[in-house]
Amino acid sequence: MSDTPNRPPRERAIDPPPGPHAAPMPEKPLDATPARQGRTTGHVRWILLISIVLVILAFIVARLFSV
Repeated sequence: MSDTPNRPPRERAIDPPPGPHAAPMPEKPLDATPARQGRTTGHVRWILLISIVLVILAFIVARLFSV
């Protein structure tokens, strides 16, 4: 499909450049933690919970002062 010259330029723009595109595979599969290159912590849950509580309080304050 990429060798048809009569396609619009918009469709030809997303074709990958010619050449090898395969990434080299590791000799053995990685475990989940080294592959993720990080650690899982529960901080995001606390930030989300505190943010939701603050937004609800802000809506309550805005409603009280708008009346």
